[in-house]
Amino acid sequence: MKKLHISLSTDDNYAKYAATVILSILKNKHDNEEHVFHILYSSLRDENINKLKNMGNVVFHKIDNSIFAPYFNNGVCQNVTIPTLYRLKLPTLLSDVDRILYLDCDLVVLNSLSELYYTDFAQNEYAAAVPDLGFNLHMDRMGFVNNGQDFYFNAGVCLLDLEKMRRDDIEQKMFEYLKENWQNISYCDQDVMNAVLLGNVKKLDRKYNFITPNFYFLNNSDQTIVHFAGVKPWKIGFYNPYREIFWQYYMQSPFSDDKKQVSVMKNVKLMHKKIMQILLYLKMYPLFFFSKVRLHDFMRIVKNIEFNN
Repeated sequence: MKKLHISLSTDDNYAKYAATVILSILKNKHDNEEHVFHILYSSLRDENINKLKNMGNVVFHKIDNSIFAPYFNNGVCQNVTIPTLYRLKLPTLLSDVDRILYLDCDLVVLNSLSELYYTDFAQNEYAAAVPDLGFNLHMDRMGFVNNGQDFYFNAGVCLLDLEKMRRDDIEQKMFEYLKENWQNISYCDQDVMNAVLLGNVKKLDRKYNFITPNFYFLNNSDQTIVHFAGVKPWKIGFYNPYREIFWQYYMQSPFSDDKKQVSVMKNVKLMHKKIMQILLYLKMYPLFFFSKVRLHDFMRIVKNIEFNN
């Protein structure tokens, strides 16, 4: 039996999305896989803890947020929540785990994670990740030398060699960098990890962190992890072909009885349907405003009145 250690950081607002990630993993695992889910949190309601706990082998690691206070008081990470920093503590938090796959809560898993989890590390590699979108711009922003080999990675999906990181005090180096360079940091812990691990990260195939703006470049390859790093599935924004998959997993999770969230799902779907209907109508009748009948039909679409051409 293969044991895979997975870590997610969450709070009460994102517990339902963490559950969606876990559900998508379990639905796509192989029979010979056993998953241990490590939930990093500072505060969670008992109701949410119980829902997550009942999903499988889930271990909770309570974090004292006060240890991060200095990094927020001086202005760093002011645009993010504290839980995003938890991943920097993984080497010491999980002292008995040799490697961990860290996942953000705004993604879904579509295939087994076994191949990704058992990726071989070179002797000098502490992590494995996918280059971020526009990583060359990030390289310039961070002042990194672009030698054609090193890259700026997206930390939302990150395989970490915890044993090697503990050996070389990487956690301490990350917090030292955070303390000394907070004025120049834009993406908080992601910038920190990239700065400290630069040149020591294995480049992974994009299928392991398929960031959703990539849907404009869809090919025939199967994606393993789809990451909603920009517009979230529960927000009204551009249409994404993987949005429906997210909601399918969500509705199978223990949080599917959340009436408010289900209402959000219905409203998002309705809004996207309306947008597509409006765009189609504009394409068919670009001069509709010159016709009272066409204008009337257009307003029926806008007001969500069923319309069939």
